[in-house]
Amino acid sequence: MTGYASTGRSYIAVADADGTMRDLSAWVERVGPLGQALVGRDVTGVNDAAARTAAGPASAQEFILSGRWDDAPGIGPDAVLSGVVGLSVAVEYGPLGNAPGQRRVSGRFVCLSYRIGSRAGEPVRFEAAFRQDGPVTLGVWP
Repeated sequence: MTGYASTGRSYIAVADADGTMRDLSAWVERVGPLGQALVGRDVTGVNDAAARTAAGPASAQEFILSGRWDDAPGIGPDAVLSGVVGLSVAVEYGPLGNAPGQRRVSGRFVCLSYRIGSRAGEPVRFEAAFRQDGPVTLGVWP
């Protein structure tokens, strides 16, 4: 799955098992992709000269979070993500941070997986996969 490297100013928060939003920005290195996606429906008629498509319902998009693993109690990615696998949680993403007026992507997502790994001599990394569970909103931070 394609991802986008964090610019260092990006903001990403995931609700923990208790529903409290937890800022994971300091640990996340890649978010991607996250936004809105629709299913296209072929509505081409027998007498149409070219194919026609109508926008269908929102598709159940998936995205990946990955970065540096940390088991800091209550705040690190391990504390948040290990408790939400299989749950539908709120996610908020600001590609340029969460300052007023900046782009905000938000919605509910089911955490499909949370994995930890490393190569010899390298820092431990994590990866979590999420799948859309309801509408995704593209807006701005208040």
